[in-house]
Amino acid sequence: MNVLEEQVLSDLRSRGFKIVERIEDGLFVAEKDERYLFYVMVEGVEKPLRQLYRVLNMGETLSAPVVLALVSNDGVVTYYSAHKLRLPRNVHAQAT
Repeated sequence: MNVLEEQVLSDLRSRGFKIVERIEDGLFVAEKDERYLFYVMVEGVEKPLRQLYRVLNMGETLSAPVVLALVSNDGVVTYYSAHKLRLPRNVHAQAT
């Protein structure tokens, strides 16, 4: 477990969350009123889009909302809800 992940876990515990399961580095399940899948990201560190998609799919499999825990360069943790956006097929832009 890295220092930033430990910082996020500590912050969540201080907010009343219980860490239920650590899936892999930077990815774990915590619960308060319901279960959430948390994914730790660091400001300025690029991640492949397929990795975020994999996390979103895992959240669906676990029936847990996905929360991105973004750690800024100055160590502040901000949480963002993340979910898939489903676009309709065969939509074409029309010129006006």
